[in-house]
Amino acid sequence: MSTLLNNARTEVGPAKQRILEKLPELPSEALDQLNDFASLLVARAQGGFYADNGVPGADIELSTDEAFLKALRLVSSKDAQLIHQYVLMRASSSLKWSYEDPKSLSIAMELMASDPFLRKEMKTINREFSCAESDGLEPY
Repeated sequence: MSTLLNNARTEVGPAKQRILEKLPELPSEALDQLNDFASLLVARAQGGFYADNGVPGADIELSTDEAFLKALRLVSSKDAQLIHQYVLMRASSSLKWSYEDPKSLSIAMELMASDPFLRKEMKTINREFSCAESDGLEPY
């Protein structure tokens, strides 16, 4: 697919197409956040963060880095929630778990329990099936 950008026709690859298809679903606040995040990603690309030559500061342990923790305390609660949800999503998608590895399974369960979207979905499911609780059957 091609699109018109700055009066020039450009080809849109599959990754860009997937992003473009999601844009109409976003409210204006989310579009503002997306614009900010896209600006960050562009700056990272221009700064060489996606090159294989190593990223300065990539070896910093963020859980103990005072500058990071101070910056985190300075963001609004709304931004902190967005950061938390993004971190959960990234951690969940990068986790390699297995039934044979109890520790990885435990981490996966913790991440699932922390996921606000999954919790909302589970509440909906529980509400829909609550009428079945009085069916007289024993739990599992």
